[in-house]
Amino acid sequence: MNSRWSDGDAQGKSDLDLLVYASRLIGAETTLVVWGGGNTSIKQDERDHRGRPTRVLRVKGSGSDLKSIQKKDFPGVRMDDVLALLDRQDMGDQEMVDYLAHALQEPASPRPSIETLLHGFLPASAVIHTHADAVVSLTNNDRSRDVLREVYGDEVIALSYRRPGFLISREVATVFAAHPSARAILLEKHGTICWGASVKDAYEATIELISRAEEAIAHRAKGRTRFGGAAVVSPAAEARRRVALAVAPHVRGLVGKSRRQVLFFDDAPPVLEFAASREADALCRIGPATPDHTIFTKRLPCFAPVTDPSDPEAVRAGVTAAVERFVTDYTAYFEGHNTEGAKLTDPFPRVIVVGGLGLFAAGKDRRTAGIVDDIYHHTISVLGAATSFGGYVSLSAREAFDVEYWPLELYKLSLAPPEKELARRIALVTGGASGIGRAAAQRLAAEGAHVLQQIPFRMQELDGHGAGQRASAEGGAVHAWVDATCNPLGGEDGAKWQTARQRLGNGDYVREHAVVLVSKVASGAAEAALNLVEHEQRAALFGKARGEF
Repeated sequence: MNSRWSDGDAQGKSDLDLLVYASRLIGAETTLVVWGGGNTSIKQDERDHRGRPTRVLRVKGSGSDLKSIQKKDFPGVRMDDVLALLDRQDMGDQEMVDYLAHALQEPASPRPSIETLLHGFLPASAVIHTHADAVVSLTNNDRSRDVLREVYGDEVIALSYRRPGFLISREVATVFAAHPSARAILLEKHGTICWGASVKDAYEATIELISRAEEAIAHRAKGRTRFGGAAVVSPAAEARRRVALAVAPHVRGLVGKSRRQVLFFDDAPPVLEFAASREADALCRIGPATPDHTIFTKRLPCFAPVTDPSDPEAVRAGVTAAVERFVTDYTAYFEGHNTEGAKLTDPFPRVIVVGGLGLFAAGKDRRTAGIVDDIYHHTISVLGAATSFGGYVSLSAREAFDVEYWPLELYKLSLAPPEKELARRIALVTGGASGIGRAAAQRLAAEGAHVLQQIPFRMQELDGHGAGQRASAEGGAVHAWVDATCNPLGGEDGAKWQTARQRLGNGDYVREHAVVLVSKVASGAAEAALNLVEHEQRAALFGKARGEF
């Protein structure tokens, strides 16, 4: 991994501006942190509300994302209040949150990171914590201590997994005091902690640590077949997409029985290599790469073995049986570990790995499904690297549950805006070039629907950005341009139709309870769409509300 630090870009920046700069560099490297993961901090001298000099910890706020973080996302916590806790032997989670709220430099600041005390207890001026894929690969195997010694010698200290909070923060402080020459602390099944006298020092230490892990992984991978090799022959790309289009509405119905879900189909080479492999089933039963993944992906994916991945009926049968088993197992997992009165979100999988075909990721909207998919890409990378050193290991079921249903972790999700009236629904609007069609697309998008908008390409060229893109900017929904002359039932134009649907995420399909709007502006396409509703692919478009206007 190459350092992206530029002294030219950094010149003239304040310490806090440098922290923002370094944090965004970290966030831009998706192998270091994903979707809100990781945190960074600096300690600096400021003045309190009475003008008195005081040492302040500026640490990433809970719910913020390093790739887009701003100065306002770093709440200040007074260091005298932080260090006063070093004499404590234990501290409950809610007590810690309440205490830190009283220690804020600005009372209206965002809630500081769950790992604020970990940063504050370390004496270094700058601290960076990541969930780097490469380092997690070294710690998530049953030879981790030997592997770390081979790669880093005595330069790093490894700590056994413990959930974020007071106890792990105090343990980190104790270990650092006992080994002041250590260059980093590695949290098994979790991530890295690096530090420095300046933000640049901490950043460069992080990059150097991870580069050495990447080199060890590359060396180990030479001449090795990942995941035990292929167990099933995957269909060609065109056939895979055809099967995915045929079965996705059924899959969406399976995982959306309690709450509608939006799908994302992925058959990228690393995904396909894993899905078709001999070890995929066993690896899917072990656990996540890092704890924070569980709030998006749950503890485990659902692996669906199929007899013939080129046959839609075989895939439907395999996925149906696998999801039913997952629901039973997840319900038992929840009931067996729920000792604090948590509420079951839903028992359905977020990731479905289909043998020889690829995977379906599910989420409340296209963006969330994409996050789930992205996280599982990183998981596959960790699985492949970790198993080159030894057997893959992860959190225990107890440890995973304690994070998945941890109030401090779920708090991050509570920061999202409330869902709009048409959230989780997908709408087809034909005749969207102007008039009622355009207005319908804008309104549906503004109300949270994912809109597949059908307009002539020539109108797109004349209209510039068009109604769909404007609606997307206003409502955050997903849109696609479709030639209004295409025939959804097949042929060359049918390929355009499928491509447009895939632009909603390779699996973002209209399904039952979605709204299908048909405009007389494009009567041929409208009739074809309705015919599709009445025929074998009814599930691809069916809607309880069908109107013509």
